[in-house]
Amino acid sequence: MKKFLWLGLLCALAACAFTHAASAQKKAAARSNPCDEARTQMDMNVCADQQYRKADAELNRVYQELMRSSGGTDAKLKAAQLAWIKFRDAECDYKAAFNEGGSMQPMTYSFCLADVTAARTRQLRESLKEVRAEQ
Repeated sequence: MKKFLWLGLLCALAACAFTHAASAQKKAAARSNPCDEARTQMDMNVCADQQYRKADAELNRVYQELMRSSGGTDAKLKAAQLAWIKFRDAECDYKAAFNEGGSMQPMTYSFCLADVTAARTRQLRESLKEVRAEQ
């Protein structure tokens, strides 16, 4: 009888350890891509929007830093940024049109905004490096 009790206890401990390891692995994966945990299309749409908002906040931070460092070319930078915004919106409208009327359209649009915005942020960072190198 004790033998079965110990065996049952061992199995329970092994199951707990396995569940804990699986949970930790899931949490680590969620940190690498928070949208992996989204289960419904609405969750994916919300997550994509959050990714865009995060990318946009970083873009604005880098843009403001570049504006402060631009040394007299801030009007040209502002004009370039306004033109880029028009491009970004048109590009993402085009990409989201493939899902027009569907539940995936907002997600497609937001992920496009996030990707294009991240690319622009990299461009602005490079410009900031150049400006600082000249100063």
